[in-house]
Amino acid sequence: MKIQVELVRADAADAAAIRDLMVTVEQEERRRWYTEGSGPYIPGFDSVDMHQYHLWNDSYFKIMVQHSLVGVVLISYTGREHARIDRLYIDPSQQNKGIGSAVISSIEALYPEVRLWTLDTDQNSPRNHHFYEKMGYQLAGQDDKERYYFKNIPGEEEEAAYYTRSRNLGSHNFRDCNLHNTDFHDVNLQEAKFTNLNMSHTLFQNSNSSYNRFTNVNLSHSVFGDSNMSQTEICHVNLAGAYIHDTSLGTDQPSLPVAMERCDLANSTIADSNLRNVAIVNSNIEGMTIDGISVSELLAAYKKQQTPTPSRFE
Repeated sequence: MKIQVELVRADAADAAAIRDLMVTVEQEERRRWYTEGSGPYIPGFDSVDMHQYHLWNDSYFKIMVQHSLVGVVLISYTGREHARIDRLYIDPSQQNKGIGSAVISSIEALYPEVRLWTLDTDQNSPRNHHFYEKMGYQLAGQDDKERYYFKNIPGEEEEAAYYTRSRNLGSHNFRDCNLHNTDFHDVNLQEAKFTNLNMSHTLFQNSNSSYNRFTNVNLSHSVFGDSNMSQTEICHVNLAGAYIHDTSLGTDQPSLPVAMERCDLANSTIADSNLRNVAIVNSNIEGMTIDGISVSELLAAYKKQQTPTPSRFE
């Protein structure tokens, strides 16, 4: 009997159950495919907050069988012809039952306009390699940690007027152009310059934006996700309401820290972050607290403690 799989969009109330599921998945992956002391890279797998964050674009799905949670799948979708499977995990006790195959078919049915699917999977999991290749995915490349796959979905011939493909536009200048609702995929934008632009509501997903410069640009309501922004310069930018989370300095160049100068960060919050060796210099710290303790009061107490006690003979 063919198993009946249902994809249901997750909501905030599901985050704890998904977290518990992912803890089980991670433990099994670690036991099966990794040597002692190593494990799969699944950012935030044990964080309720991270699973709640994945809800932001309504593309985080619970995999349900007979009304029971058996897995999750996360889709990154720009609203155009390509999409990415960011996560697909199934409860170890429910694997090898055809659930994964049913999920892939259901996803493709949910996004019929997508013509190119991409994903990456752990190099240490040959079971995943076999599964995706069985489902029609082709190997695009690999490195020591990951294997990168793609799948083309056949469809009607697109109208040529709406597509620019395989063009070398390097060192080209674009001025006074209407690029509203434009879609860029698999495009090299290395060392691109963006100046005096309206880029509100823009989505940058799985993008290499290193060495880019954004100047006098409206990036309100935009999202930079799963991207490389090393050595990017962001200046003269209004960051009101910005939400910066789950970022790192990378592992290849740990000697390149973030530098922030002349930034208005009044009333901002930094939480659950690694601030080791962070230096704050020549800054207005009025009202600043660390774990509820006034920094001004801490400094005053420190200075008082450092002040030598006058000798009674003075």
